[in-house]
Amino acid sequence: MPKRNHDIGLILLIIKHLKKLKGRTRFQKIVYLLKEKYGFNLSYNFMPYYYGPYADDMQHTIDTLSRLDVIKVETVFLGEGRLLYIHTLTVAGKRLANEIEKEIPKEEKKKLWKAIGELNELGNDDLIQRAKELMKQKLGKIVCFY
Repeated sequence: MPKRNHDIGLILLIIKHLKKLKGRTRFQKIVYLLKEKYGFNLSYNFMPYYYGPYADDMQHTIDTLSRLDVIKVETVFLGEGRLLYIHTLTVAGKRLANEIEKEIPKEEKKKLWKAIGELNELGNDDLIQRAKELMKQKLGKIVCFY
């Protein structure tokens, strides 16, 4: 499978497994840690950002999947200029995620579900902190998060 398609498949499987993913920041950190801590083969280019590692190309993928009606991104206004983005699969997204899931070897799928489960147990602050610390280790130098 081409690498970009692999990225899209993983995005869909994460949402499928969690059923509902609340927050762009949370989504970014889960994908970063799946790539860097758990070793999943993803092409997203993460850079230091205010709340830790961030990948423009990942956000572009999510925006495109939303425009194609594969995922639904609901915006909830929290007040004081704060927004929460809630990601779910559409009917077409569920169908596609099911097809992708059938193609994954059993052991790889088991590894993915375990990793997503572990990451999902973390609160947002812990998830952000772990992602920031790992990025600092990986880059081997002082990293400034905007």
